[in-house]
Amino acid sequence: VIDFVGEHGSTTMGLQMTGAGGYYYIVGYGEEIQVLAVDMIIAEKNIIGNLVGTWAELYELMELADRGRVKLSMSEYKLSEANKALHDLNDGNVKGRAVLVP
Repeated sequence: VIDFVGEHGSTTMGLQMTGAGGYYYIVGYGEEIQVLAVDMIIAEKNIIGNLVGTWAELYELMELADRGRVKLSMSEYKLSEANKALHDLNDGNVKGRAVLVP
């Protein structure tokens, strides 16, 4: 699971979606991750932090977004449409990000 959001409950959902022996990559910034160690150990789940860009670049991007100077490019899909989202990504029919919404 790759979490580009990192807030509003996405970390809890992301960890729930991560299967036994799986990896949960957290890229988005925002909230504290709370997890029971025993759940991670028994399921052998892995949490990986991944920094994309520098802190200065992130700060600049947030300022640009706040001023409306950055346009987000994404396509939303219902969670039940995950396969369609993957096909659209594979076929090059998505500009920006494909976002699954539960």
